Amino acid sequence: MKTEDRVPSRPSVSAEDYRHAISRLPTGVTVVTAAGPVGCTANAVMSLSVDPPSVLLSLTTASRTLTRIRSEGCFAVNVLTWADRRLVAQFATGTPAERFAGVPWQRVGGVPVLTQASVTVVCAVRETVSLLDHTLIAGTVTWTRVDHTPATVLYGNEQYAVGP
Repeated sequence: MKTEDRVPSRPSVSAEDYRHAISRLPTGVTVVTAAGPVGCTANAVMSLSVDPPSVLLSLTTASRTLTRIRSEGCFAVNVLTWADRRLVAQFATGTPAERFAGVPWQRVGGVPVLTQASVTVVCAVRETVSLLDHTLIAGTVTWTRVDHTPATVLYGNEQYAVGP
């Protein structure tokens, strides 16, 4: 490999340029919840394994939700419906009480589950890994619910409905 083909050890891309580029990666819009109740919006969520059923998510290390996930050992990933896409902003700022205000939920496996979510998976924490300014959380799925309503997808800083 030529020297000029190597990736620089320190990125020269600005945070703004990175956000613009990565916004072109379509992603589901979720609210991650934990005991408290606490919760936050998250789009860094993915399927990790089928055997055992597992998901991987990434939360900022300063997250209150992450603190509760670590202390309680469980969490839920709620995929937002198109009708509830406003919750993206509601769960991004404010106190836990403000985030859950007016949002119907029930407790499943010790964590709050948004009752109108398109898909919900409840997980037991399997492992956490600190990486840069985020923490990766691998969770083994202990409960699922699927509602056949359109889910919300984020692409290019815009929200779109997908599904039936």
